[in-house]
Amino acid sequence: MQKRVLVLDYLRGLAAVAVVFGHFLLETKVQNISSHSILYNLTEFLTFKRYWYYPFIAVHVFFLISGFVVPKSYENDGSVQKFFIKRIFRIYPSYFVALIATTLIINLFTREPFIGTKQFLINLFFLQDLLNSKTILAVAWTLLIEWKFYLLVPILSLSKISSIFTYFACSTFVFSWCLIPIDLIHYIDTKIHILAVLCNILTDQSPHLLIVLLGTVLAKGYLELWSRKTATIVTLITLSAIFFAFFRLYVKYEPSDVSLIHLNSFICAFCIFNFAYALRAKIPYISFLKWLGDISYALYIIHLTLGKYVLNFIINYIPNYPISAVCITLCFCLVVSHFMHLLIETRFIRYAKKLTA
Repeated sequence: MQKRVLVLDYLRGLAAVAVVFGHFLLETKVQNISSHSILYNLTEFLTFKRYWYYPFIAVHVFFLISGFVVPKSYENDGSVQKFFIKRIFRIYPSYFVALIATTLIINLFTREPFIGTKQFLINLFFLQDLLNSKTILAVAWTLLIEWKFYLLVPILSLSKISSIFTYFACSTFVFSWCLIPIDLIHYIDTKIHILAVLCNILTDQSPHLLIVLLGTVLAKGYLELWSRKTATIVTLITLSAIFFAFFRLYVKYEPSDVSLIHLNSFICAFCIFNFAYALRAKIPYISFLKWLGDISYALYIIHLTLGKYVLNFIINYIPNYPISAVCITLCFCLVVSHFMHLLIETRFIRYAKKLTA
């Protein structure tokens, strides 16, 4: 069994904190309470520059890590059934709790539109985009990409077929989504609306799923499962596909710069990931960063559930101290995430291991 790479846990934890901090800074911008302050300048630099958005960097780091470690997890499990049972028990418990908490908060304590049972169930099964329903958890789009990758993992790990062939088969399949002509989508929309919606979803998500697949290529190269020459060539081909996919989205949504911001953020994430992995042997064990890595998923899932409303509540009492409000809210989310990991995630992970033993 491959030894756990601690630096990836550290990266995961830091990426989660980066996403949370970025969203909280964005909330202070929305509330217009950070004007003429240090926080305002920090917000402008970190989250509102035209060419990059650092929470996107963190999300792309998440994708690269998933592509790197998940296929190895599948190989260790040894079967499709065990793999998906463990994935379900890893992803769904915290997601379900966050979904319920967000629904209750919105329905009981805010003036936002009421969330009914139908909308809740649609979000529970990640069908909100397909069925044009409001997303309850804003971070759910990344989980949908993760699930698409999980469906590809058994194909990537077929032992009787060349791993390079299966990788190119999967990546070509994903890349083909971004090649769907826009005019064709518009035509399909006049005939079968839901099919056009599906085409739009696949087109928009293709570059992000390619990033996850790139993480798999990096694992093949770094773990010497492929030769250095093969890994380098496949990496360059995948990078070219990602660049093209993001450019395709830029053309599709012109004049929006979101796709270019995603692309620039991905380049930063790619450099950060490789730099951190290259230094893995020199980075000592740091218990705090390991703890951040352990609670990263819970933190990522709940920070917009509780954090947004807690932050706004604190801001109402100390509007002149936005930095303090952000830091207090971040600490609160870290504590909640710790107990979610301890009381929910670890128990379901242990249960999944017993179930698949």
